[in-house]
Amino acid sequence: MGSGYYRFIFILSVLAGFLPQLNCGGGGGGMKLFPIFPSSGITGLHVSDSAGNRYSSGSTLSLGSVLISSSSSNTLKIENNGNFTVTLTGNPDAVSKGGIHSSQYVINSQPSSTSLADGDSSSFQISFQPSSAGVKAAYLIINSDDPNIGTYILYLKGTGTEAPAPAIQVSEDSFNFIPNSQTNFYAASGGTSSKTITVKNSGEQDLVISNISLSGPDASSFSENGIPVTISPKKTYTFTISFNPSSASTFSASISIDSNDPNTASYVIGLSGVGTSGNAPQISVFYSDNNNISRDITSSTGFSYSFGSVFPGEISSSKTITIRNLGSSNLDLTTPVSLSGTDPGEFTITQPTSTSLAPNASATFLVKFSPTSVGSKSATVTLSTSNGKGGNSSSSVLAVSGAGGRRDVIVTWAHSKEHAVHMASGAYRVCYKKGSDFSAQGDSGVVCDADVMYAGDPYTPNYKTITVSSAGTWYIRVKSFSQFNATGSAFSKSIQATVSSPGY
Repeated sequence: MGSGYYRFIFILSVLAGFLPQLNCGGGGGGMKLFPIFPSSGITGLHVSDSAGNRYSSGSTLSLGSVLISSSSSNTLKIENNGNFTVTLTGNPDAVSKGGIHSSQYVINSQPSSTSLADGDSSSFQISFQPSSAGVKAAYLIINSDDPNIGTYILYLKGTGTEAPAPAIQVSEDSFNFIPNSQTNFYAASGGTSSKTITVKNSGEQDLVISNISLSGPDASSFSENGIPVTISPKKTYTFTISFNPSSASTFSASISIDSNDPNTASYVIGLSGVGTSGNAPQISVFYSDNNNISRDITSSTGFSYSFGSVFPGEISSSKTITIRNLGSSNLDLTTPVSLSGTDPGEFTITQPTSTSLAPNASATFLVKFSPTSVGSKSATVTLSTSNGKGGNSSSSVLAVSGAGGRRDVIVTWAHSKEHAVHMASGAYRVCYKKGSDFSAQGDSGVVCDADVMYAGDPYTPNYKTITVSSAGTWYIRVKSFSQFNATGSAFSKSIQATVSSPGY
């Protein structure tokens, strides 16, 4: 069989949890598909929806927004507009599914007919059933003997949404708390330190604050002036927490904000206070998390930052951590910021430029992710001082993570015309190389994945997902094998996939 028997329909890359694209850049949602050869101009197998919209292979069907734990059904129709009969060869199901969120899509019914003459159609039904909020991506696969399309792929996109409800957010200035986080006070013995707390209703129904109360071993050293109140959607309410230490010591308590938020009925914030005698430094450490929300990590735990996917050998953008001295004497920063945990060698730190921080001054340090291999990586960043907690030692920690990234590229091609490829010992082989084309499997830099083998169905599968772990232009070719041609056919013509960033 010569290479002319192949024709690539498209090559595209799949982002885990997002839509596909050809030029695999960006790494975010809402990407568009750019086929190498637009299949919309190719006759043969395609799918249409109930409104008559036609989707060629590689297209994306948007299923809109659906409430979590509910379901939205869609009837689709497989149509053949080629001048030949097409057989749907999927076994056991003519239509199957895949993708990171495939469990949130259900194929309710299969096509009643698997043989479609020119002009014939057969319907099937799918449902989108989101189990959580956010964009959910998957794809449908329809295997066939269509000489033009081969394996048909339809991408699915839907969004799970929360039911209308109140939603509580609690903040202090630019710092946004999370439940069970902590805020820090310091004051001279016999003095007072106060903070203004803002409660916002970010939901779509009234937020009813039924009670605000203090508890804990040192609750008497703190006070608050909050009252029961109803907060309209997108509106705020403020109250004050004060710290009144009776001695030079440490104090702890907590404050609870009870409301009708269905997800957080009691919003608890830990209160840590330091009573000082005379002048003392007081450290404050904060950063912006992955949602661009300022987080105070001075003495709290449980905060984290993810650098996402970065190709091995490359370096991420930096994450800035800010240190402030809120006290009345110099803060000691001579102890270097350290990395520990599972993969400390996969991250780097640029130390603060100052080793001593005057009152009301600030400094920063940087963290970067530079993976040496694929897979998940994690470490712990620790900033320690000898006098940051009102003259006593302090420790601030941040969990960091990232992934040595990869990018999946789905390759499909028309079936071989050599019948023996679709019998025992028949197979396809996909080979690829970065940066330049190739003509033989043994050429330098060529990678060939495990063969796509005949498995007893009417046809050997004619698609494969390859995985690359670096950016660049990848050249891809396919060849076939049979019991009569163990050395394989000539390679198909090459096709290119440009990868700019990892997908997972």
